Amino acid sequence: MIRPDRDTVLIGVESSPSLTDVAVLERGLFAFEEARLGPPEHAHFAVFARDLEGRIEGGADGHVMWRRLFIKTLWIAEARRRRGLGRELMRSVEDEARLRGCRSIWLTALGEPAAGFYRRLDYVEIGVLADYVGGQSLFTLHKILEADHA
Repeated sequence: MIRPDRDTVLIGVESSPSLTDVAVLERGLFAFEEARLGPPEHAHFAVFARDLEGRIEGGADGHVMWRRLFIKTLWIAEARRRRGLGRELMRSVEDEARLRGCRSIWLTALGEPAAGFYRRLDYVEIGVLADYVGGQSLFTLHKILEADHA
């Protein structure tokens, strides 16, 4: 059987793809999904904890799409951990997500201690990849946001 697409394209692995080429993939996927689902209303924000000199001691980074927030990164400097800073950052993230009209937040957490942190903040586990790396599982969690706390 002849496959015309295989006669006109070459498939190859590139170990260090250019950011421009990767952006072509992302734009193509976003255009496809937008045609199917409507405008995603992309947005990005971060919340930082800084010391008095302005150095970052922790923070969270997220991407909003289709009224959902995906938390890409949450990090706290080792010296600042176990003092409630993570809880405060997540409260700020959730407040900002609500202001932006987000209906829910989802994230991944590597290892049980990280997953437990989010569970204590009322995030619910929706998936797990056992033994993802180094004996640690990768958890996917989410939290439905209420429209308003008032």
